[in-house]
Amino acid sequence: MALLEKRITQNANKSGSKKVESRQHEKVSIKIDINSSANEIERFAIFVLKKLINDSLPPTPDNYRIYFEKLLDEKSIDFQKKIQELLEFEESNYSENRVEIEKDVKEIFISINSVIKVVNSIYKNIRLIKQLSIETHNELKENDNPLVIKNSASSFNTKLSQFLSSIDKQIELLQEKYKKAGEIFKNIENSTIFDTRFGVYNKRYFIEQAKKEREKIIKFKHESCIVTLQVKESVLLKLPYQKDKIFLLRVIAKMLLKTSRRNDIISYFGENSFIMLLRHTDLESTKKASIRMHELLTNANIILNDMEVDIDIGIGIALIKKDIEIEESINCALEAMSETGKNKDIYKVCKEGGE
Repeated sequence: MALLEKRITQNANKSGSKKVESRQHEKVSIKIDINSSANEIERFAIFVLKKLINDSLPPTPDNYRIYFEKLLDEKSIDFQKKIQELLEFEESNYSENRVEIEKDVKEIFISINSVIKVVNSIYKNIRLIKQLSIETHNELKENDNPLVIKNSASSFNTKLSQFLSSIDKQIELLQEKYKKAGEIFKNIENSTIFDTRFGVYNKRYFIEQAKKEREKIIKFKHESCIVTLQVKESVLLKLPYQKDKIFLLRVIAKMLLKTSRRNDIISYFGENSFIMLLRHTDLESTKKASIRMHELLTNANIILNDMEVDIDIGIGIALIKKDIEIEESINCALEAMSETGKNKDIYKVCKEGGE
């Protein structure tokens, strides 16, 4: 970042520096016809790209972001507000969730520490009861005087009652601390975004992001699609052990991650199925992507327990629409997916998604 800022300054001050043939970018003059429907945000985006290239910097995402923010400072306050409104649709609640999780983790450590202290107190009381029993037994063993025996028994019962009363209070406190720790664990679980078994996002996070994407579609009029993919039960039934089934699903998750774009969201959706959010992807492009995924998975050479696994998958597609709730689109894609597979169509677009 610092090097890039330095280079930006150098490019602004240099004029007529010696050209290095293999490294130096040519000055580029971009001439793009912007039709009347294009707004000032689109014109600004083109201006940023033009500035980047003319300053001999590769238009990578990081460089573009730096120039975007740098040049935005030179624009009017009203324009900056428009950009801020646009960016709010792109922002996630990742930082907010992280803060909450860190708070909960701290609370968990406090609760665990409290539980350990209570358990330690209970243990000490149990040891004292044991010691009291030994002392009383030895005392009675060495003395056969009825009065002494009576007094020893009475003293033992009194002390035992005190210890047991203390243990009862400590057990109540232990239950309280344990319950609190359980609630915090539940909060953390509800805040997580990954399914750790498969290394992809979880179902809750997917639905949350899909709803946000629908809001963006309503505002900005682009197209995005949902793709559901399921490993057929007939494939998993051939695997005798649950660990092998989990391993196969992990392999498929990794393959989906490798073939997807960075801004796609892949989630494990349960019942041997995955679901993908393909942002800024129209229906035709989604169909092509589905074919690629199908070919990648069905042609994969996966060996488990010296047995080659013949993959059979179903794929369903739904176009996200402004007048259809995300849950409906997901269910529609899942239903369409059930009608695909080996000796059937590779994919099916659900009715609400439209052909």
